[in-house]
Parts: sequence; C-alpha cells; structure tokens
Amino acid sequence: MLGLRLVAGTLRLFGRGAAAGLLWLVCWYFFAFSGTARRASAEFFTRLELPRQIHRHLWTFARVAADRLLFLTGDTKDLTVHLHGHEHIMALAASKRGGLLLGAHLGSFEAMRSLAAQYDVPLLVVADFRNARRINALLERFSPELRVRLLELDPSVPTGLLAAKDAIERGELVAVLADRATARDARDVIVPFLGGTARFPAGAHVLAALLQCPVFFVCALFEAPGTYQVHCVPLAERVELPRADRAGALQREVERYARVLEDFTRHSPLNWFNFFPFWVDS
Repeated sequence: MLGLRLVAGTLRLFGRGAAAGLLWLVCWYFFAFSGTARRASAEFFTRLELPRQIHRHLWTFARVAADRLLFLTGDTKDLTVHLHGHEHIMALAASKRGGLLLGAHLGSFEAMRSLAAQYDVPLLVVADFRNARRINALLERFSPELRVRLLELDPSVPTGLLAAKDAIERGELVAVLADRATARDARDVIVPFLGGTARFPAGAHVLAALLQCPVFFVCALFEAPGTYQVHCVPLAERVELPRADRAGALQREVERYARVLEDFTRHSPLNWFNFFPFWVDS
C-alpha cells in the first residue's frame, strides 16, 4: 500500500512521465535483487529466441501497473486506446446475451474493466483470492461509478457458480484470468506453449461449459509511451465437455486458449507478466 500511495502521488502531482522515471529506478532494484523474476524473464526471452530485455520487461510491467490507477479513476487523457473486435461485445449487449471473457496476465486487464464502464456493459470479474471484499472496496474508492464487481469462486461453495450464472442470464459479462495455475491441481491441463509445455488451470473452461454462453479471449496490450491495443477474439459459441470424452474435450479447449495466448504473446512479448517458473519442462 505504501508503494501504491507513492506511485499514485507521483502520478497525480507530476504525471505519467515522472512516475515512469521513478519506476525505471525501482525496476533496477528488482533486477538486482529479485532473482526469481530475473531468471523467469530470461527464460521467457530465450524461449522466444529474442534478446534478453529483462529490465525493460520489468519496467513495462511497472508502467502498466501504474496505469491501472488511471484506468480505475477514469483519468485517461494521456492514454490512447484502440479497439479490435469490440463489435462482438456490442453484438452480445444488443442481443441481451451474456458472455465469458478469458483473459491472461498479458497487458492490462484494467483497460478492459474501464471499457466495460465506457460502453455501459456490467462486468463480473471472477477471482481466486480470499480478499475480494477488500479489493472491491478499493475499486469503489478509486472509481465508485465503475460497473465492475469481483467474485471469489470457491468450487466448494455453489453460490459463486450461481452468481456467475445469474450474471450471464442477465446479459452481463463474466471475466476470468485463465493462464495461471496458482497451485498444483489434478485438474490442471498441460499443453504445448511457446516451444515447451506449461500447466494451465482447467477451472475457467469448466466454468465456460457450465455457463453455456459465448466465450472470448481478451487482452489489452501496452505500447510505449501510452497506447493500449484492446483485443477481443471469439473462442467458442459455447463449450461442451461430454462425459464420454471429458478429459479430451477439456484438453482441446485449453489448447485452443493457449494457442491464441501464444500468438498475442509473441506479438507483444514485453506484455507477458508471469515472473515465475512457468514451464513444466524447464
């Protein structure tokens, strides 16, 4: 929270340029002392067969993180946002249908949240953390008018699934980050990714099958100094996981998601924000 206040204060008093300069220095600290992040970034660039740009990688993450405050408060006069595929969301809204958005730790998810408010489309973000109430309160403090809610989805508690289903039936969007397996789970799926194999959580795709609604891949990619390219790509009209071949169908759904994620990651590698050992074949 102290770091957030410092960056927020710099943004408000001196603007994005000054905040970027401060973060440039902070990232040298992490470059020097965060061995896990440094090694993960180096492996990532090696897998893409690109020159290692570790400090720039960290700095891109830091600048996108700082811009989160601007998106949350609506102070986006210094930011340029280009939309690609948003007509799919508009078509859903016009037909009063709900949809599932599968995101990733790639670029800025807050840009997607702010666009949901801009186009007056309610958005429910399904989270896997225990402090959803605290983050809800923080979001409301920064931007009370932002039509975004956070929901912790606990498989042992059916009310979370019911809330997501109700949102879809009301014609709302439900968003899930589907690239990070937070803990080893027997339901995780291992698929090819960036020349190796990586573990992806199955939960988002199981949720898609339960909700029986259109599914999209979404990301908002940062381009320095202040541009975001927001993409929405259809993945499936609906996901089916038949009992006869549930494991195989789930494998195919995760592979489809991973292929789209890989394409966008290769296009904008500095937007890849998983700074930990990601591949199972490392």
